Amino acid sequence: MESQVEEIKKKLDIVDVINRMLPLKKRGRHYVANCPFHQEKTPSFTVSPEMQIFKCFGCGKGGDVFTFYEEFNHVDFREALEELAKIAGIKLKNSFDEGQNKNKKRILEINNEVAKFYHYMLVKHPLGAVAKKYVMDRGISDETIKLFGIGYSPEQVSLIANYLKKKGFFDSELIMTGTFGNSSYSNRLYDRFMGRLVFPLVDFRGQILGFSGRVLPGANPAVVGQKAKYINSPETEIYHKSQMVFGLNLAKEAIRQDSTVIVVEGEFDMISPYQAGIKNVVAVKGTAFTEEQLQLLRRYAETLVLALDADFAGNHAAIRSIELAEKLDFDIKVVDLLGKFKDPDEAVRDNPEWFKKRVEEAISIWDFIINSAVNTFGLENNKGKKEILNMALPFISRIKSEVIRSDYLHRLATIIGSDVESVKKEMERKISNFQFPISNREMIKTILVEKEPERDKRDEAEERLMTLIMGAKNKLKVAKRVDADLKFATIKWQKIMDLILANRIDWEMPLENVTEELKDIFGSTFLMAESESMESFHRKKEIDKIVAKLKSIDLKKQIADSAQRVAKFEREDNVEELNKAESENIAALLQLSKWQKLQK
Repeated sequence: MESQVEEIKKKLDIVDVINRMLPLKKRGRHYVANCPFHQEKTPSFTVSPEMQIFKCFGCGKGGDVFTFYEEFNHVDFREALEELAKIAGIKLKNSFDEGQNKNKKRILEINNEVAKFYHYMLVKHPLGAVAKKYVMDRGISDETIKLFGIGYSPEQVSLIANYLKKKGFFDSELIMTGTFGNSSYSNRLYDRFMGRLVFPLVDFRGQILGFSGRVLPGANPAVVGQKAKYINSPETEIYHKSQMVFGLNLAKEAIRQDSTVIVVEGEFDMISPYQAGIKNVVAVKGTAFTEEQLQLLRRYAETLVLALDADFAGNHAAIRSIELAEKLDFDIKVVDLLGKFKDPDEAVRDNPEWFKKRVEEAISIWDFIINSAVNTFGLENNKGKKEILNMALPFISRIKSEVIRSDYLHRLATIIGSDVESVKKEMERKISNFQFPISNREMIKTILVEKEPERDKRDEAEERLMTLIMGAKNKLKVAKRVDADLKFATIKWQKIMDLILANRIDWEMPLENVTEELKDIFGSTFLMAESESMESFHRKKEIDKIVAKLKSIDLKKQIADSAQRVAKFEREDNVEELNKAESENIAALLQLSKWQKLQK
């Protein structure tokens, strides 16, 4: 495996690979971007074409092309290996196609066959004629049907299951996809989506993870059951509803170019605008976003434009979704349909140009909330004003910026004819009393940044010292001066120090003679060193302080150890060893005094 990994690395340029997913800008010898792994205003994400590594100096993430692909796409090493092999044009050995990912591969294989079958039934088979007419009547063209792979599952219990079994798939494999269930009455497989229009759920990499099915008007209740109008695939090894963003595979480049994503609720709400030329649009299920969905969208966009059903402002889950988006530093706007249409699909079908204009004139989420509250409850009496506050304040209280929050509290106070202090007190009261429905807890959980354990202080100091050494003009000279006083306690730093002292580093190609185990840490430290500009005098001063700090740490430990030995030899009445231990203790104390002065 290692030889093929290295072969892929040699064929690929990390700059080209990352630039496909994240726009990079050249800065000196390196490339930079805003980090996709944490929110920042100033780029601290750096890519080195010479060392073929990346490093974010804001959140600390770094590594090679495989690390980036895994982290950015939320895939494991094996999936990254397969995808990067495709990009590099390298055929992996057969052994790579076997093992723990066998089930995932089989599910994807079956899903592709199922999607083809459904699509064929819709566009070419007589059993799909009614469904095809329904789609065409909604203004969806043949080209769009093909692009989105829209299909139809006929009202026949085992038609597709039998077809797939003839192609060599087993019952257990079909059940594994979530598309099929096993009837307890007839002991045979049935299609969960029978009698429904079907939309393949495709991830941003173009893989079909599952399906969404919509009941057609006049469908036989005995076939489709009494379930909701829309149903999705259940959770499987590859499909997770909380991570699914419909249409992102098609829209991501337009979203990246505009740095804006328009979010709608259902498949048709996404498909109709996309067909009308609004390409930066995606769909989520309902008004509640999950953390995973928002983080995925944040990779491509800074502005989140909501084009949801008109009643979402009164939805508790929407409040938390907006809070999540706020924490990710989205600029949140809303497309106001002005009560003329119930959803984007209807608006686009009636007047696409009008909808495009509404998108262009999208207003701030906070203005929309206040406007919706006023339009819903009116200002004629105190009851209406109270309801306006009930609807608007839970949103306004979640504005991160104190300045913007204060501005909207003033606006709200002016609208209802009250003073701002009274409105502020009402907001504080509502914050303490506000409860979210238990059923929504999972879906709307607040983003929690899981803090890593605090790094060892000595390791931090040694990393900083190594960064300063690598950034010096005469690295060998500085390294020798440090080495005369100090040995690194952390093995990785001492190994790197040994390479520098042995003059084995070609600083034009710094990773050339570095062992594999040290490449990541060496490369990221070197990148950090190169990103800093520091006068020699200030560099020497900081190095001296760190060396003094580390020497003081060592000496304090030495003093504690010798004190224990003094006590031991006193108990044993061992005069000779006691005198040695006391002499060592005094010498260490004198040394400590010297190094502590140098820290100041």
